[in-house]
Amino acid sequence: MKRSFLALLLAAVLCVSCFAFASCKEEEEASSQPEISTEDKTFYGLELPDDLDFGGKTVRVLTTATSQSPNCFQIQPESNSMYSAENTTAVISAAAECTRLVEQRLGITVEEEAVYTFSRYGGEMYKKIHTDAMSFTGDYIFAMPCSIEASMLAVEGLLHDLNDVPYIDLSREWWCQSFNDGVTVNGSTYFAIGDIGTCSKDATFFVAFNKKMAESNGLAQKYGYDSLYEMVDKKAWTQDVMYEMAKSVYQDLNTNNACDLGDINGLAGQDGAIYNMLTSAGEKIIEIDKGGYPVLSINNERAINVINDAQEYFKDPQSGFISANDYFDKSKVPVADVIVPEFKADRLLFFMDAIMNLDLIRDMESDFGVLPAPLYDSDQDGYVSQIGCWSTNCIVVPTFVTDEDLEIAGCFIEALSAVSNKRLNPVYYEQTLQYQISRDDDSMRMLDIIFANRSCELAEIYNLDIYNTVCGMLDAQQGTFVSAYEKVEEKTQNSLNEIIDAYKELSK
Repeated sequence: MKRSFLALLLAAVLCVSCFAFASCKEEEEASSQPEISTEDKTFYGLELPDDLDFGGKTVRVLTTATSQSPNCFQIQPESNSMYSAENTTAVISAAAECTRLVEQRLGITVEEEAVYTFSRYGGEMYKKIHTDAMSFTGDYIFAMPCSIEASMLAVEGLLHDLNDVPYIDLSREWWCQSFNDGVTVNGSTYFAIGDIGTCSKDATFFVAFNKKMAESNGLAQKYGYDSLYEMVDKKAWTQDVMYEMAKSVYQDLNTNNACDLGDINGLAGQDGAIYNMLTSAGEKIIEIDKGGYPVLSINNERAINVINDAQEYFKDPQSGFISANDYFDKSKVPVADVIVPEFKADRLLFFMDAIMNLDLIRDMESDFGVLPAPLYDSDQDGYVSQIGCWSTNCIVVPTFVTDEDLEIAGCFIEALSAVSNKRLNPVYYEQTLQYQISRDDDSMRMLDIIFANRSCELAEIYNLDIYNTVCGMLDAQQGTFVSAYEKVEEKTQNSLNEIIDAYKELSK
């Protein structure tokens, strides 16, 4: 097997669309960063025994590939026509350097096997880990399946609790606390995300706005502010404001009484738009209760109001909203081939999607800005950014990893997380998102806000019926959520009870 140094594990090629964001600096620039040395001789902030050395042992990891190449076990992002290879050099180089440093420090050699899969509901990645765990034949020390497949494996008892793996400390700064806390059940965390790789960062939702359209329509000024950025800072950037702005710019240029291509539109997204609004409002379909187990939590007045208000906007024929999902028959990638051209042509005010798609608009001639998903109202504690669970890959340690290999797994994961925090994350975040893609200092601040509080949804991760019900409200008749909820409540609760029972059995 060709050795990859995990360069591609750590780059955004693990994401569903294989997008990555990097600076145009040459490869050697990223790898020539000075070593970090500290007086306490830690390894990038991680304390390790001075004599720790695994004697050149070869360790293998399993990663997810979503685009096939001539060698199916080697992820090659350049094979994807939408992947801008010349702009990913720094990220890939930094990722390779992180693995090289860990190899040197721990005395190991790393090999990566990439499993091609597009399914997130029991696809090839899930099948391989499941088979290897059931037969106790796996030879890799950790894997990175999609979070949905990770949850399936966790419920089946095929993953180690990461809190029990030597060296791993999920409270450290290189782990994503908001996500990991959100998936922890009864004190056990079977899958987690952090600074290994950029996939979960790429899957974070944001709102791009067309500055030319915002300024020519004086949108912020109508609310008494100088800019949309100021509205974010003053907590005046709310969902009803976004809806009102989107409707205010709509022009039915083709006079067919429908919001579609050819019009001047206010907002574009995908079928999960109402679900996105629920998350940005700080509401959850499923949450962890005080006892540590998941419970249905969406059936409350505020969450219902969020959905009803969103429906009122999205069902308005003059809303100025277009959904990428309506154009799958015209394009294999409607976001890239249909929606983005509208935004770049100054015919779309807001573009709501995952950060992985920022790269698609960075070359537009008109200026654009970046905003967090809006608050529901100004009383909300703060902005919440959704992590798309379908395209987020997690760290898992299958149960066939035992004894000495479990120690190596934990040491490797924690060391790779620590060095990635100091070496990969700055390249991705500062050089790529902030200075290469965002176009002004205010957008850089907005990125800080976006990444400060990222949330996952257990109903999506566990593929519960109620998740599809919420997403389906975009096409459902207005005001029907309560009745739709009642139809799936019992089935959802039964599924949830099975999950809870499985976790309780694991804790015995």
